[in-house]
Amino acid sequence: MAASMHQNCRIEYRAREIVIRGPAREARQEAHRIVQRFACSAMPYQLASVDEDEVVLRPV
Repeated sequence: MAASMHQNCRIEYRAREIVIRGPAREARQEAHRIVQRFACSAMPYQLASVDEDEVVLRPV
């Protein structure tokens, strides 16, 4: 599992999902950025779950 920091969020790249942790607003903004970035890729992502301080993206 790889992880990186972007602004105030911690992003974990897991086998079948991307987990973004941090303040709710920043985590949602980062999730939106990732969804847009992969929108036309072979494996686009969508929101799987949203909690107070965690957003999970999974492939469509």
